[in-house]
Amino acid sequence: MSEGRQRLWIMDWFGHIITQPKEGDALQRHQLRAGDYPDTYIMEEWPLKLPASVVFQYASSRAKGLPDVSVVEAGESVFGFVDKDTGTFFSIDPRNHDTHWNSVELYDWERFILLTKEMLDGIFLLQDRSYGEVKMNGVPAPVLVWPSVAENVGNFAWLGGFAFSISRNLRNFAKIGQAPVGSSVEVALVSSFGDVARLVINRSQKTFD
Repeated sequence: MSEGRQRLWIMDWFGHIITQPKEGDALQRHQLRAGDYPDTYIMEEWPLKLPASVVFQYASSRAKGLPDVSVVEAGESVFGFVDKDTGTFFSIDPRNHDTHWNSVELYDWERFILLTKEMLDGIFLLQDRSYGEVKMNGVPAPVLVWPSVAENVGNFAWLGGFAFSISRNLRNFAKIGQAPVGSSVEVALVSSFGDVARLVINRSQKTFD
């Protein structure tokens, strides 16, 4: 997994990516589409060194209309974002695209996962078989599916009947995303409870944009 200062995208508890649709707008959450790198991210050293002060930005400028933010630890490879002026936490509304900065506590909806480009690419491959073939425990695997709000459980996704942790598999995502076209890579996905599913990924000739 590459280190150093780089773009870090923000994923919420239900697999949605955080972005600012237009300059000055509030942040929103959107479903992650394979091959789509959101315009809004933070630029920081990875692995993130806490405590950290971060700003949301675009490719060439700082995102406007957003607060100055401190990042706090909220679990293993999970983070919370605090408005420095108010001391309140960034949070989502899982029923729609909305977000807010009004939470006084770190609950599940206030927990976020940071993703490098390599991690995003690994997730893209699990979502879209045009990037490669995926076998799980020797059997072709269906595409990744994110949990619904009704399931009321976050920080995981489904691959067939296997529910795996997002935050515990960041290195696996990066390893998949870094695999050259035409190559094969093996990873062991882990669940939140320590169960393991062994994947063999054969990369197609399609490149990540």
